[in-house]
Amino acid sequence: MSDQPNPPEPAPYSSGERVFGPPRGTFDADWAATALRSNVPELDHPTSVRLVTQAWELVRDDDLRGAPLTAALVEQGVDADVAQHVSAVATETAQFYL
Repeated sequence: MSDQPNPPEPAPYSSGERVFGPPRGTFDADWAATALRSNVPELDHPTSVRLVTQAWELVRDDDLRGAPLTAALVEQGVDADVAQHVSAVATETAQFYL
């Protein structure tokens, strides 16, 4: 028997700082909201989560990306400038994680 302590168990994905995006095939609204807020810092976190979740549903359910996604968000009442930023984050996320 060794006197050395056992190494600590690896932390689960959901804990700690996220340097890279979520694993392929998953959508992490908090991660996407942080990306959105880097472009639109005046948005609070809960609003950012709501917007990226709204966009992700359009990406997943209606296969929208880019300008069509922006237009759909505007139709749902999102400010046009904010919708462009939300669309950009959701489109990029879809390219990497779908």
